[in-house]
Amino acid sequence: METRAQLETRLAERIGQILRDEIERNGKASLLVSGGSTPKRLFEKLSKLSLKWENVTVSLVDDRFVADNHPDQNGTMLKDLLLQQAASKASFIPLISRNDLDSSLKEASAAIKNIALPYTIIILGVGEDGHTASIFPDSEEMEHAVSVDTTETLMITNSRSLPYSRITFTLNALLNSKYIFVHCYGMKKARIIDGARKQIGAMPYPIAAFLNQTKTPIEVYWTE
Repeated sequence: METRAQLETRLAERIGQILRDEIERNGKASLLVSGGSTPKRLFEKLSKLSLKWENVTVSLVDDRFVADNHPDQNGTMLKDLLLQQAASKASFIPLISRNDLDSSLKEASAAIKNIALPYTIIILGVGEDGHTASIFPDSEEMEHAVSVDTTETLMITNSRSLPYSRITFTLNALLNSKYIFVHCYGMKKARIIDGARKQIGAMPYPIAAFLNQTKTPIEVYWTE
């Protein structure tokens, strides 16, 4: 079985090649990533990749509504680990930019429209409750976030069991991409992935809405 370091190297190299190819074909590329602890070493590897980062726009699939540079903000980790070294030349669109949640949503929604569609690469994680992005099973907004009729790119969500309001991309928005990678570790996540593949709908594991759709290719990068 691959070590986590080996998997991260393989995934980073695949992401790098896709971004290079996209820039070669279209002059620009986009990379939307998840937060949490899982991608930290992947971000460090990505930051060192040799490619035309000045032609890449980076953003997040979700973020917590906390002050800029707060340690719980995904954008803080992204700036500290990914947007360094070679990748410091990339453009970054934050999801949290104001002291007011609605104003941040409005500003981020406008900025995201500047990214050409379809997005090049989406990297999703998996929570221990089966959530991905900030689409939580205990959220009142979950059904709207994964509905095929949802037209918003970004929306506000809240989990009953976790702190902070969030801004998240919706399912429909994220599926408007060329590649989706699910990146996760450990046997608990393996069981969640396996259970999600067998379920109908987005409950109990919202990640199933991504795994079981046929619109966009999705690859799972997992190891113990």
